[in-house]
Amino acid sequence: MDELPCSSHTYALLPANAWPKLPPTLLSSLLTRQRLVCHLSPLLSILKSLTGRETFKSNMATEKRPNITDLEDLQIHRFYNSEIGHYVEWFHYTADDEAYRGFLHKDRRDITLDEFATGLKRMSDEVIFPEVPTDPEITITPKNLDGSTVHIKRPGLKHYRDFEEEAECATKDQVLIEALAIEKISKTPHPYVVRYHGCTVHRGRITGIAMERLGETLSHYAHCSGGCISEHKTMFDQIDKQAFLAGVESAVKFLHSLGLAHNDINPRNIMVREASDGAAGGCTPVLIDFDSCGPFGTRMQSFGTPGFMDTEDEEMVFSQKKHDDFSLKRLAEWWDADSDSKDNWGNTSKSSPETPKAD
Repeated sequence: MDELPCSSHTYALLPANAWPKLPPTLLSSLLTRQRLVCHLSPLLSILKSLTGRETFKSNMATEKRPNITDLEDLQIHRFYNSEIGHYVEWFHYTADDEAYRGFLHKDRRDITLDEFATGLKRMSDEVIFPEVPTDPEITITPKNLDGSTVHIKRPGLKHYRDFEEEAECATKDQVLIEALAIEKISKTPHPYVVRYHGCTVHRGRITGIAMERLGETLSHYAHCSGGCISEHKTMFDQIDKQAFLAGVESAVKFLHSLGLAHNDINPRNIMVREASDGAAGGCTPVLIDFDSCGPFGTRMQSFGTPGFMDTEDEEMVFSQKKHDDFSLKRLAEWWDADSDSKDNWGNTSKSSPETPKAD
């Protein structure tokens, strides 16, 4: 079976005997365009039977499902779409990082634990996990990681149903992009960049990225409401703004010195490391989330967060130092905004195709 390039790290597999059936102009386009799977979903649907992916999914449905005894074992996402009404999507990762997904056209409140458990279907590793690269080599996590101090970041699968073809293309790309970026960054540790412990690997694929476990994001500190500890609002007001933002800028300049741009600096991608004595004035920033990070000039799989990106920039799809410079300025403006303005500013999802409204 021959390969066509889908993007820098992902390939769409097409049988060689399918190529001559494509019009010459379309074939030329396929050979030159990135993200084949994402942009040609109708064609992909026809070819799925030839690649064997549908057979794989069918087989997965008959395999043993994970034992779900509590809703805490699941990642549950509720949505509402004007065309189909309420629906729920949920996911589960096993101890060996086998990914399962469920979906129902029902209100979340009407779904029983048994329906959640029996509705899980195994997802193909090839859809969401990239193969372990041989060059450059990556750090593989030890088996005895301390879960109390280490957080495993696994592929985010929210909205998978709505953009399945795009998700299949982009998800494992983003995992590999982040793994390669943090691997390079961690060669010279920086006090304001999250500490990296390597990648979890199962079945020859990267299934997660291990980083230090931290408390809360800057956004959470600023948007204290509901179940949030009330002191956090006061603590945000007491944080030394100039020193904190200088720390963020220091981390960004460090990335730039490596020839990398972060491309998605916003309050949700900055964790707060509290001082050992608990004093808010001693809080320092920790930059996280490198799935948009890349060398200057390379095309990105995802980019920016509304309110912190220059939507008029025609080069937004390419990794650029100027994206970070723009975001740093917006971050300083966000800091001084009132609570209502913050709620409508940095509290939105990463730029992507239009997504259904979550409950």
